[in-house]
Amino acid sequence: MADTQKITASVRESAIMCADSKGNQVAVGGEGPRATDLLLMAVAGCSGSVLKAVLGKEGFVPTKVEMTIEGVRADAPRRFESINAHYYVECPGLTEEKLRECLEKTELACPVIQSLSAKVNVTFTLAK
Repeated sequence: MADTQKITASVRESAIMCADSKGNQVAVGGEGPRATDLLLMAVAGCSGSVLKAVLGKEGFVPTKVEMTIEGVRADAPRRFESINAHYYVECPGLTEEKLRECLEKTELACPVIQSLSAKVNVTFTLAK
């Protein structure tokens, strides 16, 4: 069964105010992050939480997980052509080979990464 998520947004003079279904808000643009920054943050947030869960299922408890997400954008249209997620993980007993396996599982299980690599049907409607 499909799970529907909904974000509401309001265009303001200096930014766009977005809110999730729980009322958490973020200003996009202006003093807040750009929409493309939020997309990279979504990759970090999703893949980081999935990686932590995958490591836990494998019996590992990381003491530190940090990442840098870097996106390269095309000239026009300004979409991301590539995104590199670089992870720094400190975890007792975790080998580089096992970390690579966990990262492969993370890529397959992270809905944000999977959405970026899929053809997504986006529709536009006009409310009256």
